[in-house]
Amino acid sequence: MSKIKKDRSADAFPKDPKQFEGHIDRYEGGVITGWAWDPELPDKPITVEVFSSHELLGSAVADQFRPDLKQQGMGNGKHGFQAKVKAPQEGGKVELKISDAESGTPIAAKAFEVEVQPQQNQGIVFEELAWGHLQGSIRIGGYDEEHLGFNLIGENGDVLGQASAVKVGPGHYRFNIPVPRELCDGGLHALTLSLLGNVNAEATYVDVFPSILTPWEHLASSARELNYSSLSRTAGYRYESLRRQLENLEASKSTPQVTAQIANLMLAHQVVLEGYEGRKKFPKLSLPKVAKPDVSIVIPVHNKLELTYHCLASLILAWNKASFEVIVVDDCSTDRTTELPEIVENVNVIVNEHNLGFLRNCNKAAKQARGEYVVMLNNDTEVTSGWLDEMITTFQRFDGVGMAGSKLIYPDGKLQEAGGIVWGNGQPWNLGNRGNPQAPEWNYARQADYLSGASLMVPRKIWEEVGGFSDEFAPAYYEDTDLAFKIRDYGYKTVYAPYSVVVHFEGMSNGRDESQGVKKNQVINAPKFRAKWIDSYMNNGQPSFDNVPFHKDRGVAYRVLLIDYAVPRPDHDAGSYAAVQEMRMLQANGFKVSFVAENMAHMGKYTDALQKMGVECFYAPFQTSVEQVLQSRGNEFDVVYITRFDVAERHLPAVKQHTNAKVLFNNADLHFLRELRAALAANKSDLSGPLATRDRELGLMRQVDGILSYNPTEHAVIASHNLKTDNLYITPWVLDGRGHRTPFKERSGLAFLGGYRHHPNIDAVEFFVEKVMPLLRKRLPGVAFHIYGSHMPDSFKKYEAEDVILEGFVESLDDVFESARLMVAPLLSGAGIKGKVLEGMSAGVPQVLTPVAAEATGLTHGVSAMIVEEPQAWVEAIAELYEDEKRWQQVSDNALTLARSNYSFDNGIKGMAKALEGVGVYPPNRKKSLISQH
Repeated sequence: MSKIKKDRSADAFPKDPKQFEGHIDRYEGGVITGWAWDPELPDKPITVEVFSSHELLGSAVADQFRPDLKQQGMGNGKHGFQAKVKAPQEGGKVELKISDAESGTPIAAKAFEVEVQPQQNQGIVFEELAWGHLQGSIRIGGYDEEHLGFNLIGENGDVLGQASAVKVGPGHYRFNIPVPRELCDGGLHALTLSLLGNVNAEATYVDVFPSILTPWEHLASSARELNYSSLSRTAGYRYESLRRQLENLEASKSTPQVTAQIANLMLAHQVVLEGYEGRKKFPKLSLPKVAKPDVSIVIPVHNKLELTYHCLASLILAWNKASFEVIVVDDCSTDRTTELPEIVENVNVIVNEHNLGFLRNCNKAAKQARGEYVVMLNNDTEVTSGWLDEMITTFQRFDGVGMAGSKLIYPDGKLQEAGGIVWGNGQPWNLGNRGNPQAPEWNYARQADYLSGASLMVPRKIWEEVGGFSDEFAPAYYEDTDLAFKIRDYGYKTVYAPYSVVVHFEGMSNGRDESQGVKKNQVINAPKFRAKWIDSYMNNGQPSFDNVPFHKDRGVAYRVLLIDYAVPRPDHDAGSYAAVQEMRMLQANGFKVSFVAENMAHMGKYTDALQKMGVECFYAPFQTSVEQVLQSRGNEFDVVYITRFDVAERHLPAVKQHTNAKVLFNNADLHFLRELRAALAANKSDLSGPLATRDRELGLMRQVDGILSYNPTEHAVIASHNLKTDNLYITPWVLDGRGHRTPFKERSGLAFLGGYRHHPNIDAVEFFVEKVMPLLRKRLPGVAFHIYGSHMPDSFKKYEAEDVILEGFVESLDDVFESARLMVAPLLSGAGIKGKVLEGMSAGVPQVLTPVAAEATGLTHGVSAMIVEEPQAWVEAIAELYEDEKRWQQVSDNALTLARSNYSFDNGIKGMAKALEGVGVYPPNRKKSLISQH
């Protein structure tokens, strides 16, 4: 809020004021709403100050578009304002007036009269911030309505929305309001509640509003990933402890080399903390000295040493696996930039004899680059940990990438750019500007039209292949946009890497005035770019915020929404692995993939993994439910892909209501068949439960466009009831066919893998330990049975013995597949296809299975696996493979051959395309898809 610097009483106005027009429309909830403009300068917004007879109450820029003003011929209609004001000191009836802040000229001829009640701040109490909702109570004497409304106001005075509290007693109200999503960025914010109506009361809550609402205990496994450790409410204490420990190590001077490294790191940290503004002192820093760098970072500069020094300090501070060299091109600086080699060790400085400008500086420096990748980095930036690694992994994760670019944020934490779009009229937009950098729509990898030259990476070979920046755009502006179009013209992709985060002090290097200096080239080069690339952008749609969701993703022909009960965790269960592979297959068929889980939880590294592979994920606090996603985004989707019967049953009505999409239903397994088999295996006579499930499950299948199932047997069951086969498709399963490294003689024991929230896996363990192990101990004494998997029940503890080992959850399946001599899957019931069996096949580890476990896999008894039922047959099959290395190797080779021939990714793409074509969605023949290789 503005401070009072001059008299704003009525007598202080100029005698011959300039003529402004304006009006106060209303005062409510601590906010003045109105309009103001200067008819002589209709396109220039004016700043309005609101005051009473004695004091300045607040100010705002009159730049909000109002259709009513446009219709009345008031310029471009962008003259509305909302001003957060403090309550006048005087009570009773108060006249409010507005004036032009620059000249002090009054605007509205008529004052606006309001009735001011005494302040009652003490009546609003904030109690808790939980799950993205702010809870509290309000006590207002003499107020007796059922609801009490209030404005939600941000720290800049912007009205973010309205909400209400519910009456719980005389003059007593409670509220439980979602924090506005624009504040949920992990930063410190102030949120003010200002009561509506004649009640003059407000209070402000200050806190860090998280972008991830999942409780820390569920994210602890992601603590070692970038940025997650800061989510803990005790992170500040840990950071301070680490800082002091480093200071202590530096002071101890025990090892000179280590001490120097710590001192350099601590200095870089202090430089970044202090910022560049007003810096006069430049203590000596040291960049790493690298013989063969992975990356060459090119920084063109002209004066402004304080910016360059800050940028270099951030390069020292930010942690990355990748090694790098820094090449600074000094374009005839006249300040202390000329001393840079003495101020910062190991920086390679190229000094120009004549001014070359940004573009030619970059091209010149790139010729000296030694790294595999070249990075263009502005000197008015501050890099963060992982910024280099995340761009490099973009080239490793996706095929055919020619350029990767960072997410740029402003120093206040707001988003500056999440990649760019060039519309059909040739106009470029920086996507997401001033938005929340953590919002899902800006937080997944995607192909973009261009990436800002403030931080972009190109493999050196591709940079040389395309000739770097095009000289026609010298000295600067549009060179990065042109480079992106040129790289795509050579057949490569340009990809936005959202987890590479760089702070950009925009305008610090070249200013913002397009009429002078280097900045004027932005206007000069625009028509050059448009004429050169018209064929490439002419079909990109018209500039519009409504059009952004349909045009910001390049290389996609269709859009699909996947709905499941939870975020897939591939290291926990086979169903999660399958879900990720199905997303990849959809990507390969030309789809942009979006995903929503019923619990709306962000699951740390697992959600990150999806976003990094190009999947847009919806989660709280940005979306609150599956139905809310469908309501707000449903018009975007061509296909909705739902996994699991119970999930589809809950959400199919909303899908039908809010979208025109084709519905593909992946039943994962046939629930009623699984229930029926389990009941029969347990000799139950009451089958009413499975039969009720059958009626619901088959009824739902009659409401969808296509049914995907892993198991041909299930197809036959479905067809026998629904009397229809033309909408049944096999869900492709993808295996990497990786094989194994450990030979027969270095292996021992039997292993079973399972997630024990799935009851058939519990039954399998109980059967094997109780029925097979007693016989096996006689035939192969000492051979141990290792039980792996998450959520193991306490009932298993009674089975523990020297040869029955409860291993529990395992981080990597290789720990199992490289140690066990045989895999076993003694499943008595279940349906679908068994991921654990397929993974064993892909590793080439021989398996002994029941017919239920082998169902739909293609494995053949005695050839690629042993398939048995009775306990004695289990013992004989295990002994045959366990004792005979030649036989073991034969079965291993056959299983691996089957995995590589029947379960390849290419076969999976074709299988998914068949299902899509079956519902009338035809994948394009020429695809430029962004397909994750992981």
